[in-house]
Amino acid sequence: MNPIDLQRVKVHEADACLVLANKYCQDPDAEDAANIMRVISIKNYSDDIRVIIQLMQYHNKAYLLNIPSWDWKQGDDVICLAELKLGFIAQSCLAPGFSTMMANLFAMRSFKTSPDMQIWTNDYLRGTGMEMYTETLSPSFIGMPFAQATELCFTKLKLLLLAIEVKGCEGADNKISINPRGAKIGLVLLQSLPRRNQGRDLDQEVQMQKLGTAKS
Repeated sequence: MNPIDLQRVKVHEADACLVLANKYCQDPDAEDAANIMRVISIKNYSDDIRVIIQLMQYHNKAYLLNIPSWDWKQGDDVICLAELKLGFIAQSCLAPGFSTMMANLFAMRSFKTSPDMQIWTNDYLRGTGMEMYTETLSPSFIGMPFAQATELCFTKLKLLLLAIEVKGCEGADNKISINPRGAKIGLVLLQSLPRRNQGRDLDQEVQMQKLGTAKS
């Protein structure tokens, strides 16, 4: 890549650089080689920029380790399409429907129900319109069991609390935990983010439930 072009797009000021592969290419290995060379050019221009590259073939990931400034700890990452497909297939064998659910979650779709359709069709279309968000939980949730918090979020805000993001200790990476303790950031599944007044109403509901539990 031309350094003038890299300067023009302000690579040195960017939070990250995405290198996407052409999934319709005739030669996947040649496509990966070209994109790895682009990563080398980007890293030579700005060695501290975070690079996320998309590769077609799994075995080409090893070549990235030969780049001196490539650092997984700094956020550099690689997405392998073949590896993703095989992973989805494997998970679908363990949990049928997993690949369909993940594909629907990561695709942006709008849904419209119709009285002319069957109930299961409307339910499926509604599910395809769901999106995943991260939200910081209210302090009122501290000490509440995960199952109770999930039930409260679902009944009051019509959102499904899937997991909790737990911060790592001493610079370690954050982890996604199911049925955790003391975490604040939740991963939720819903049509759209709730309004802030709904969040305040839920906060009051949590406090009322805690008072009721304490009295009983």
